Amino acid sequence: MEARRKQMGDACGAADRGAPESDRMMSFGVMRRLVAMIAKPSLCARRDTACAFGLELTNVALGASAPVLLKLSVDALTNGTAPFDRLILFICGFVIAWTGTNATTALKAVFTLRIIDKLARRIVLDATRSQLPALARRRGGDSARLLGIMERLTFSLQIVIDGLLWRAAPLAAQTFVSLAVVAALVPPRYVGIMTIVLAAYFLAARQGAAQFQEAARNANATAAAQSQTVGDILRNARRVVFNGNLHAELDLIGEQIAARRSANERVSRLIAGTASLQSAVLVAGMSILLVLGASDVSAGRLTIGDFALLQAYAFRLASPLGSFAYIIRQAGVSLVNIAEALDLRGDKDGKPSPSPPCPTSPAGRAEIELDSVSFRYGDDWVLRGASARIAPGAFVVLVGPNGSGKSTLAQIMAGLVEPLEGAVSINGLPMHEIDPDARCRLVLYTPQAIGLFNRTLSENALYPPTLTSEAELTRLLAEWRFYESGRPIDLELPIGEHGARLSGGQMQKLELARLAGIRAPIVILDETTSALDQASEERAVRTMRQQFRGCTTLILITHRIATAREADLVLFLENGRLEAGAHESLTGECPAYRRFCGMES
Repeated sequence: MEARRKQMGDACGAADRGAPESDRMMSFGVMRRLVAMIAKPSLCARRDTACAFGLELTNVALGASAPVLLKLSVDALTNGTAPFDRLILFICGFVIAWTGTNATTALKAVFTLRIIDKLARRIVLDATRSQLPALARRRGGDSARLLGIMERLTFSLQIVIDGLLWRAAPLAAQTFVSLAVVAALVPPRYVGIMTIVLAAYFLAARQGAAQFQEAARNANATAAAQSQTVGDILRNARRVVFNGNLHAELDLIGEQIAARRSANERVSRLIAGTASLQSAVLVAGMSILLVLGASDVSAGRLTIGDFALLQAYAFRLASPLGSFAYIIRQAGVSLVNIAEALDLRGDKDGKPSPSPPCPTSPAGRAEIELDSVSFRYGDDWVLRGASARIAPGAFVVLVGPNGSGKSTLAQIMAGLVEPLEGAVSINGLPMHEIDPDARCRLVLYTPQAIGLFNRTLSENALYPPTLTSEAELTRLLAEWRFYESGRPIDLELPIGEHGARLSGGQMQKLELARLAGIRAPIVILDETTSALDQASEERAVRTMRQQFRGCTTLILITHRIATAREADLVLFLENGRLEAGAHESLTGECPAYRRFCGMES
């Protein structure tokens, strides 16, 4: 428990250590990559982008014209000389320009959401395609981290695309146009005041940006730690409850909630402080602007329409500036999350890493040859110079003490782990020359921990590439006594997370029934029969041998000597050394194997 608390603290501490300059470079890089993705024809987002951009330009035009129309309306009323129809035109134009942005903004959101959905879909699919093979092959893969990044992606894209990219340029354009109009219609000092207020506003935002970035990263890390812990506890509910650790785990969740609340409160305080400073700048600037304008109106240097123009522009800019500053603060963490998601897709340009050109995979029956294969974890060698030849279509049993490296050897033969020395060949073709994506079609490896989906019995048992039919599945499960009572098998039964509604033996029978319908040159079962009683294992192995005879090489890791006696070849692994031969020859020539079989004390 202490280790988990320390791990959470380390993660949060790491989040606090940031480099503002690298953050800025990362931000520009992320936005550049997003713009490049949107511009690609393959994303099919160009039309949506053009529509959204056109609507945003309409917003800029409406926002800049509304104060001018207000000025014209007020001047016409004050002078009393304008024709009534022109006055009505000015007033209606002002109302349309002032309120019309609501409709265009809502319509723009439709196109923006389409762009975000297309981006999220492309990034998630590319990242999943890139990371799933790595998760399957490496030990200790952090799938929870990947899931968290993908779950936050849509919201992060919403902040950056809709909030940052769509508002930065239009807001800058609207500000520039507003200042230009003010400069053309009123004395220059008002432009100077407005420019100083805007500069002070952005300086206030920049002052709190660095602190906010660190606090936001910390809040993000504490949220991720809490989600990971809660998910871990929920997935292991039985372990927690049956071991009497419910209160301890609840205390841990409570501590992480408190840490998250503290981090979020710091973020909120920084937001409130920065917002207060920015509000003070706006209040002071607008007060000076309007008081000066009122004074000039009284002195006859400005018309009432000019005063209304200044007031309209001041309020017109104050509202988007407030929301934009908030978005800038939020965008820091969003950009980090998007950068992580983009990096999951492949190289830095978001292109999947290309596989080297590989020859065609061997087809038909497969011979396996191990040539002086060695492998170690750290300084511990689990394989040293292992050599063996497995004939096509053979039934092979791999045995050895616990921890002797049987699973590692099986994964090396399946091409999931690269040996440090030596080579594995399939029909004379070195495994490293076979396309990694083609290896699973050549060698099907089933790990000891069977992964089942939270779906029905049939959806799990008929999962590709099996050719087993529902009728054959039902027959095999009944023959293998899936239910000891012999009751009918409901193939539409949901099995729960990780097959929680099934026993260990039932999960293995379900997986073996699936494997029996697979036609692959090589099938490796990593203790896939360990939870079966001897009679059930014999029935299942007999069925699979009948199905695979003459076309598939079957390799089974097991601890049962009775199964080894039936094998065409036994591979015995102990202390990094591999011995290969028939059961009878090994018992006569290998003392270690005799001891393993209980023939020697």
